[in-house]
Amino acid sequence: MSTIMEEVLKSTEAISISGLSKTFNNDLYVLEDVNLTIKSGEFFILLGPSGCGKSTLLNLIAGFIEKTSGDLIVDNENVNRPGRNRGVVFQQADSALFPWLTVKENVEFGLKMKKTPKEIRNEASTRFIELVGLKGHENKFPRELSGGMKQRVQLARVLANDPDILLMDEPFGALDAMTRRTMQKELVRIWRETNKTVIFVTHDIQEALLLGEKIGVMSVGPSSKIDTIYEIPLSYPRNFADKEFNLFYQKIQSHFD
Repeated sequence: MSTIMEEVLKSTEAISISGLSKTFNNDLYVLEDVNLTIKSGEFFILLGPSGCGKSTLLNLIAGFIEKTSGDLIVDNENVNRPGRNRGVVFQQADSALFPWLTVKENVEFGLKMKKTPKEIRNEASTRFIELVGLKGHENKFPRELSGGMKQRVQLARVLANDPDILLMDEPFGALDAMTRRTMQKELVRIWRETNKTVIFVTHDIQEALLLGEKIGVMSVGPSSKIDTIYEIPLSYPRNFADKEFNLFYQKIQSHFD
């Protein structure tokens, strides 16, 4: 997509959150007074320590759980249930993939449930299997794949359903360091090719800086909120050895010292 088109896309709001709060069983607030705007096509990171409510916020945006109060608007509609405009990539691919289906069948599953014609399903699965780098593995079962390959299948399946927004809950957390780095590079490539809006949850500052255009640092819970938002003007691909990268790292690290 041209730079001009990208600027037009990013002038529109994909997600608008105002005064959002969430409690469970009328106990302490997990999230309180969260305010956030994410533009279409933006790569936004939710960063914070374990237990700060990152996944809860992602699940609210996904429509998996209900808010307690506040406003949560996605694509100009109030969120109160899951929707086809939001695709979720989970941390554990094993629990997301069907072990009795091949790679191709897993990728086509959502389309099949929507009764999409076979020819269109085949075109979509072929395209996205190639996009995530799994061409030649179409007929393998999940048990025959590495952890990184399984995550690629999960991502291809989500992309095949063509959501406007990708919600990613620490999707590389269970991978070894080398595979994780490869998947980070691949995700940036896929995001730039598809121009999806991405919200990515992590507790890893380095990962956040390698991936995000903006990083929302969440305060320690309970009653967590987005404390500070950093705009990261570094070009892709990013190198954690660069001076500017390390300056941003130190700034963000100071929130947790």
